[in-house]
Amino acid sequence: MPGSKQCTICNKGGFIMLCDRCQQTFCDKHINDHRQQSPHQLDNILQEHGLIQDELKHSSAKHSLFKSIDQWEKESIVKIQTTAEKTRNELRQMVEEAKERLASACREVVENLQAAREARQFCENDLHRSMQHLQQLKTKIASPLSVELIENKNSAIHLIGVKGTDFMHKALEQTKTYSVTKRLPLTTPSIQEKFSKVIGPAVISEEGFLVRHHGQSSTYAYILGEQLYSKGQHTIRFKIEQSQVPYNIFFGCISSQVNSNQIHHDSPWVAGWFGYNEVRHHGTTEKNVQMHGYDSDKIETYDVLSLILNCDQRQIELYPERLKKIHELAINLDKAPLPWQLIVILTYKNDSVRILHSA
Repeated sequence: MPGSKQCTICNKGGFIMLCDRCQQTFCDKHINDHRQQSPHQLDNILQEHGLIQDELKHSSAKHSLFKSIDQWEKESIVKIQTTAEKTRNELRQMVEEAKERLASACREVVENLQAAREARQFCENDLHRSMQHLQQLKTKIASPLSVELIENKNSAIHLIGVKGTDFMHKALEQTKTYSVTKRLPLTTPSIQEKFSKVIGPAVISEEGFLVRHHGQSSTYAYILGEQLYSKGQHTIRFKIEQSQVPYNIFFGCISSQVNSNQIHHDSPWVAGWFGYNEVRHHGTTEKNVQMHGYDSDKIETYDVLSLILNCDQRQIELYPERLKKIHELAINLDKAPLPWQLIVILTYKNDSVRILHSA
């Protein structure tokens, strides 16, 4: 349409027309050029659209993160395979070690009995005890190891491992050994402990402070303390005046509710530490040093030992002062009800133990 405005392209006046679509003004020469440009621009737009669509179809497959994910997948598979093989090897080792410990425990029973026979220092009680121990070990052959898989749930891939307990652990789950850095319990003030009663070949002297085995070796002498313990923590210190080799003296506690004819080191009312690395616990016997840490072979004549009766915590402790280790044993009150009583067992002729005066 005519007007006084200038052409957008040549900036000349004259006959000027307004484009209704873009609202720009053009002269009669350039209006036709402008009209012809629109189809070309549309073609360009459609072509660009096609190119974009084509790139979109292929762009997702080329994203850099896909390579990272592929690499993660490969590495994860390797980690899983490595962990699985490592776990299988650990399980094989645990099974073999449990079997070896079981075989070793069986050999020890027979070797100890053969040594006693050669020394002519065994009796019917030794035979009965050895047979009992072998029968206990026999029951463990079917399942010497209790094992379970454990997951690491903090990992995106939940890696697994194995943990387990062999046939020794169940009976020893309440036994512990500590170095001397563990604080000794405070002792409840009490009157002086003394030996008061003997069952078997032993004699008490020095007003109840000394006891000595005077019978045939391998004949047990049971010696009871004078005091009854129902609350608090009580420490009794002993000095081993004489001990044959190998060491075989028992220190522990027994329920005072037991009759004299029921007193025996294998009874469920008794708990404590014997020779031959034996931990006696309510009728069970375990002697694997690696499992419970108690090595009786290191205890010698003139050693001083403390027996701590902790009624409040329902446990007893044995502390060989020279060895600087504390051994703990939890007490089941259903099997050994309070009050408790000191029990010492002597095995060999001339073995003797002295109760030291309380500080």
